[in-house]
Amino acid sequence: MSQIIEVSDLRYTYHKGGSSTPALDGLSFTVARGEVFGLLGPNGAGKTTAVKILTTILRPTSGRAVVNGFDAARQPLEARRQLAAVLQENAVETMLQVWDNLLLYGRLHGYSTAETKRRAEPVIELLELGPQLNQRAHALSGGYKRRLQLAKALMVETPILFLDEATTGMDPLIKRKAMEAIRRQSRAGRTVFLTTQLLDEAESLCDHMILMNRGREMAGGKLSELRLLSRKMFTIQLGFAAGDGAAIEALRALRPRSLQERDGEVLMDVEGSENHWIQAIARISERWPLEHFEIRGANLERIFFELYGEKVEEETRA
Repeated sequence: MSQIIEVSDLRYTYHKGGSSTPALDGLSFTVARGEVFGLLGPNGAGKTTAVKILTTILRPTSGRAVVNGFDAARQPLEARRQLAAVLQENAVETMLQVWDNLLLYGRLHGYSTAETKRRAEPVIELLELGPQLNQRAHALSGGYKRRLQLAKALMVETPILFLDEATTGMDPLIKRKAMEAIRRQSRAGRTVFLTTQLLDEAESLCDHMILMNRGREMAGGKLSELRLLSRKMFTIQLGFAAGDGAAIEALRALRPRSLQERDGEVLMDVEGSENHWIQAIARISERWPLEHFEIRGANLERIFFELYGEKVEEETRA
């Protein structure tokens, strides 16, 4: 699978009031054609700065960013033709109605009015923009502005789709529809570049991802590879054949990192050897029979906070 995005030793420094703040500090990665790639991290990690460089809004201090064969700094017009983007700043024409926003965007991409209408109709229905079509964009809520911006990006055909916190402000139902639309874009061969702080969203969508902190990569790979970085953290889910408070207390006595219980269903985060926990649960099941038992690797949220916590501790010691 060929690489559609290539980032090499990317650096960017903000200068303000005589002081300098590095936003990117030697970031390097590649994105394969047709995958959903996630750039994850807390506020200030450098995610949005990286996206702005790749979408030609910022020029890097040093390093190189190549978008479908075009250098984003040296060939910005060619690079821009390869992409559509939903950025944190809502890029909508506020004095135009919602429909006119879509029509203008289609015309800028070379579509006729009829072709724009054909492309717009399914995304209008998907994102439930129909009642707002004749409303001026400045009167929309923040969530509806995000819907309009995403509708524009989904309406056109470009090799790459950049989504920077794209579902921010959306209600849960629309967010679920938007995520399914993103999956369809990828299945159709479009590369999706996603930045988000919503780790469950990244876990659901991304083929590969990078965890960032202060402009640098902390870890990267597939979710299955990132799980190997966790310090023997597991999630155990089990249910007892008959609810028994004594069984729950026996589990608590094993000192899991966390334990949630409801109607005999138990979810625990644990640390240590997988074999140790299997044997411990087996001993408990001899007295209180289980209906089901499942053990799985740490989720992305646990991995992220584990790695990020280590990084903060290292910096504090330094």
